[in-house]
Amino acid sequence: MFQFVWPLVFCLLPLPYLIRAILSPVQQGGYALSIPFYKDLINIKSTKHNVFKNNYALFKLLFSFIIWFLILSAAARPQWAGEAEKISSDARNVMLVLDLSGSMAEPDFVIGNQQVRRWDAVRYVVSDFIEKRQGDRIGIILFGERAYQYAPLTFDLNTLSTLISEAEVGMAGTQTAIGDALGLALKKSTDIPASSKVIILLSDGVSNAGTLTPEKATELCAKAGVKVYTIGIGSQSKDFIGFFGPRSEDIDEESLRKIATDTNALYFRAKTTNELKHVYDEINKIEAIKNDDVYIKPIKELFYYPLSIALLLSLFPILITILQNIKLQNGDANE
Repeated sequence: MFQFVWPLVFCLLPLPYLIRAILSPVQQGGYALSIPFYKDLINIKSTKHNVFKNNYALFKLLFSFIIWFLILSAAARPQWAGEAEKISSDARNVMLVLDLSGSMAEPDFVIGNQQVRRWDAVRYVVSDFIEKRQGDRIGIILFGERAYQYAPLTFDLNTLSTLISEAEVGMAGTQTAIGDALGLALKKSTDIPASSKVIILLSDGVSNAGTLTPEKATELCAKAGVKVYTIGIGSQSKDFIGFFGPRSEDIDEESLRKIATDTNALYFRAKTTNELKHVYDEINKIEAIKNDDVYIKPIKELFYYPLSIALLLSLFPILITILQNIKLQNGDANE
């Protein structure tokens, strides 16, 4: 919908006429405004230009009015207001902490009757979870033997889904640094104020790398009032030869459960894709999006359109004068 924010500005439309009517005329021989090309205009004596001379006053008045009207239109702040969009008034920070160690390449999950890697199942389920969190800021921490911020907290959930699809096993190293990942997630989730802060930690192994212990990271999260939901992923414990060499698939469920308990959250175990999806659905219910939403209309400012046209029109009389002078000089030269 088109609108003017300050329509009362148009009350100034008769201002130039009032100024001309109220102010006393300029003394003989003086000029109210110095116009470089004015002498050229009054010196045009050729009969070929009588029509231009007779209509110049009307032409100047019309253009002056249009330019003045366009300037006021720009000053009145024309806008285009789009359809109202729902924005959560109580957004929370949700940090997804995902294990990308070598064991996540183990193909013990199934999607659509097809055997897939654990990581394939994780990004399939997590992408669906992200789409359901409209109104919350979501960030992503990936970790292996190192932890790093893959995506900062953002409302742009479409981009997050794209980033998840591009992440690959081993890009953060082959070991598991749960403490470092949890500490980094805590720091990034508290950088931006929010009504509540939640971390969802997923891992399929035992913390065997990093400088910060899971116990210390858990203590820091508890002090900061950040809930840490933990998910143990993978089939029953066994040893296997993976892409990155021999590995133990043991999941440190005791540590993951303690992290969740100490931060007033829950621990979940997922051995199949359906169980993993159920886990994220449960977390989605527990940390449900709040309904106290507000609606805003996207606004596009349009003032530069009338302002640009006014500028172009103000140059038009100068162009005409230049053309007339060129034509007159050519006519005199021909005579």
